[in-house]
Amino acid sequence: MAGAHDAFVQIGATRDGLDPYLRCARRRGMPAVLVETPAYLRWRRRLNRLPFDLELAVADPDDTGQVGSALRAAQVVPALVLAGFDRYVPTAFRFARAAHIAPWPYTGRHFTPLDKARQRAALRRHAPEALQPGYVQVAPASAGSDGKEADDLGTYGPDLPAALSFPQVVKPVDGAGGLGVALVRNSAERALALRDAAAAVNYGGAAFSGLLVEEHVPGTEYSVQGIAWNGRARLLTFCEKVVLPERNGTLQGFRETCHLAAPGPAAPPGLTALAQDCVSATGYAEGPFHVDVIKNDRGLFFIEMGFRLSGFGLEALVTRVSGLNWAEQAFAAHLERKAPGGPPDTGRRRPAAGQLLVTDPRQLARAETLPAQQVQIQVSPPVPGPDGFTGRELAGLASDRRRHAAVLGRVTVEHDDPAWVRDRLLYCAGEEAGG
Repeated sequence: MAGAHDAFVQIGATRDGLDPYLRCARRRGMPAVLVETPAYLRWRRRLNRLPFDLELAVADPDDTGQVGSALRAAQVVPALVLAGFDRYVPTAFRFARAAHIAPWPYTGRHFTPLDKARQRAALRRHAPEALQPGYVQVAPASAGSDGKEADDLGTYGPDLPAALSFPQVVKPVDGAGGLGVALVRNSAERALALRDAAAAVNYGGAAFSGLLVEEHVPGTEYSVQGIAWNGRARLLTFCEKVVLPERNGTLQGFRETCHLAAPGPAAPPGLTALAQDCVSATGYAEGPFHVDVIKNDRGLFFIEMGFRLSGFGLEALVTRVSGLNWAEQAFAAHLERKAPGGPPDTGRRRPAAGQLLVTDPRQLARAETLPAQQVQIQVSPPVPGPDGFTGRELAGLASDRRRHAAVLGRVTVEHDDPAWVRDRLLYCAGEEAGG
């Protein structure tokens, strides 16, 4: 492919294999270009993912200079640039603004995707009444620290008590998908978690830019999936999440396992209001977003926000429940300035739907015992081996190999009764989830 004008450029490959933006581009006859690291491009091909029209290998896709040089060398003139993966969301927005191409300026002329710590600060300023866990931001300590440096919590934020109560959660401010997240019960475990985070790497092999230590909030976890348009938040769906514990060495981590989705208009008013507060606080005027919250007797606690389509197959789940193509809504808004539309009027109630990310063969076996007309089972392709990759490349792929390669498939359950869906998902997940 020699040159491409009015192209769609995606920085970073999706990790769930759905590639919804690629399909949007092809429906419009646009050349589709993927920018990724050389190692992940080879990894992706071994997974038999859909090929883009042009795939450009860039040593550091987080460097907009390298991205621009690769596009110019390939004679690609982009009309729209978006991130396919959380790691490169800031890169895509920086590049679009510098090149004066969509989605700039309609996402906000000066909009910058905020990391988890800056989201907290922005929401505190905009809506001080919004509940958040007590937290403090710290810089990653040296991996060779003796422990004292690794447990220095630095300076507390405004109105934060002198000490956070245990249990606590240690997490990177710029991680995704549960990467580097640990639940700690005391200061010794916290020091270990901080040291582990210093030794860990983000996707692509980069270091984490900072860490949050926050009080663990018990309750039911939810996420909302939506579209911002002219600064207004529109919810397409909201999901109850089941998050299972996961051993990460001697510490406990987390893995989002089940999502039970419901249409956005059915969301509780407090959830809708919080989503709008998040959009307003961050200055995100246009594009897809998701917000994670925890609900308990005290109310809704804001956890974090993503300025992108969700991963782990949720884009397809949104379509099943809302009747709307989430990626298409975002693509049309950015490229064609089309306001988000309503769901098709089919004259029938859409079924309830939920999804299980399979990490144990026994979960697939349980799913196979359910009625075939209400269960869809998708098995992931075999995980590529290390052959053909250098040690440095494998180090850059370490987070992908650890987090995403563990997913053996997805089980989607549909039924008119949401309780039926929930029960079957928990049954497939196993006893750890309460099934």
